[in-house]
Amino acid sequence: MKPVDYAHFGRFVLPHTLAARGDSLYFCEKTADFEENKYRSDLFVLRTGAVRRLTASGDAGEYHLLDSGIVFASTREKKDRERADKGIPLTVLQRLPYDGGEAEEFLRLPFRVTGLWFRREDDFFFTAACSREWEAALAACGGDEDKAAERLRQDEDYRVLDEVPFAQNGSGYTNGVRSRLFSYRDGQITPVTEENENVSPLALSPDGKTLWYAARRFAGCDPFYEHLYALDAGTLAARDISVADRAEYQAVLPFADGSLAVLASLAGRYGINENARVFRRGPDGWEQTYGAGEHDFYGALCSDICAGRAMAREPVCLGGEAFLLDTQDDSVQIVALEPKSGAVRNVTREKGNITDLVRFGSGFAMIAARAGGGCELYALDPDGRETRLTELNTALAEEYAWSAPQPLSFINERGSRISGWVIPPVGLEAGRTCPAILDIHGGPKTAYGDGYFHEMQLWASCGFAVLFCNPTGSDGRGDAFIDIFGDYGGQDYRDLMQFTDEALRRFSFIDPARLGVTGGSYGGFMTNWIIGHTNRFAAAASQRSIANWTGFFGTSDIGYFFQPDQTKADLWRNAEKAWDQSPLKYADRVSTPTLFIHSDEDWRCPLFEGLQMFTALRVRGVETRLCLFRGENHELSRSGKPKHRVRRLQEITEWMEKYLKK
Repeated sequence: MKPVDYAHFGRFVLPHTLAARGDSLYFCEKTADFEENKYRSDLFVLRTGAVRRLTASGDAGEYHLLDSGIVFASTREKKDRERADKGIPLTVLQRLPYDGGEAEEFLRLPFRVTGLWFRREDDFFFTAACSREWEAALAACGGDEDKAAERLRQDEDYRVLDEVPFAQNGSGYTNGVRSRLFSYRDGQITPVTEENENVSPLALSPDGKTLWYAARRFAGCDPFYEHLYALDAGTLAARDISVADRAEYQAVLPFADGSLAVLASLAGRYGINENARVFRRGPDGWEQTYGAGEHDFYGALCSDICAGRAMAREPVCLGGEAFLLDTQDDSVQIVALEPKSGAVRNVTREKGNITDLVRFGSGFAMIAARAGGGCELYALDPDGRETRLTELNTALAEEYAWSAPQPLSFINERGSRISGWVIPPVGLEAGRTCPAILDIHGGPKTAYGDGYFHEMQLWASCGFAVLFCNPTGSDGRGDAFIDIFGDYGGQDYRDLMQFTDEALRRFSFIDPARLGVTGGSYGGFMTNWIIGHTNRFAAAASQRSIANWTGFFGTSDIGYFFQPDQTKADLWRNAEKAWDQSPLKYADRVSTPTLFIHSDEDWRCPLFEGLQMFTALRVRGVETRLCLFRGENHELSRSGKPKHRVRRLQEITEWMEKYLKK
């Protein structure tokens, strides 16, 4: 079998955005285009056992199944692409007949549309990213879009900031940009929400009469917490039906009988990472029916070969139950939630990663990755029995080497089970030892599973063992397990070191003198922390990391609320506590050769974080290197440009080979 190479991730077909109509399943396929250094996404249909391509433009994503055909956004005309390049807001909707043929233009909207919710073909709601700067320039130019675009282009050499956050990862500077809700009816566009509100529509009622949305109102600073509104689709009158003053809404669950439930996090004892509670709407208001915190009702499994959502595309409410994704230990499962009682039961139990779910036939359809393969479409009967419907990625598993992760767990000092795996290197000869890489996930509220992970399989093909686990702070084990607040680098660090010790004890082929460590985001934080607290690792690669919580507060797009919540430190009253949890404080102890990977458009863990650690190590004579990716953001390792993802892996692998294979 072939060894896994750097570009192997690009050979996977990534199905996403699943929908059903009659006996047909619709979905998009995301594929890597190395020649153009981008990704393509096209629409496909699975009918009578055969998969057929419906589009070839490479830009199909969100789509909607209407009576007259499939509606999706696609900018196909050269003149429209040129206008978009100038910064002129425009969304062109195409309609594709179900019986085949070419897509034709359906509708033009003078907005950057971010979501659509159809009642009928001529009656729908949409959200759009609305820029205060664009609207001011358009008004100053008398409504002439070309002149407004030129006016803004001439002002590109400076930028005025007057709110927090002023940027968002993946979107760049967002000062003055709002997600507004609009109604389109019989050719008329009506704004529904105010200019200073950021809106997230959550669900449209089965009868199309009510749209529920969450909104955050700016007053110089995004408050993070939301209010929940019920919008009358006919009159466009909205009622505030919030569960509480401080809440974040994960989903609205509307049932055919008119009953309503919501998943909401109240940021209680476990802060902003607290799992959602279930509230049911009754005649006297909201009643909490589930609040134990064992379930996150979300898909939080780490992957570098998936393109799906963390939740079902639309709420699946059937009878008196809602069917949801849920992270359980090291897998994503489907659960049935009965909001009336708060009872939760598993529909699936097989290990793996599920990324999307829809109602289909008498049961469901889903996108899932099982065992050592990529994502496929499955049919799921009401009893949880699965039938694979596609063979999108099965040939890869037969052609390339796969080293199965070996489970390893232990009980930590808190009495918690810590689960993980060791991937043996491919082709290791009996009696020989090998170097190993400890790979730490981000979050920290995410989780690893034992499914296919490209970077880990690459390292196994290169002769490394790979160690990975879910330390305290990870998702899938309930609220109490995520509690590392105010103690970053405490129990989580001890778990990782004990896991490494257990791996060395059980797997004699690992050479304890040739250990490396890497991770991204929270994993980058932990890599920075580890090299300041032990010299047991011979090499490190810190990716999109956090080095200094006191600086992170004011530079990250989430820093102003994430930092005080996670470190339990107010910078004006107990800044020392935040500094104590900052890896930079311990940089004078570092001797480990360390590579830093960062992206210049990363607003989640800004470049300044990597630069601080890099500089601290360099001036102290530690062997170090920083590789900066231009035009990339926090998602480099998962959705960065294909060639950049290859270079990132080359940097890390060659750094480890340099210091671990001497």
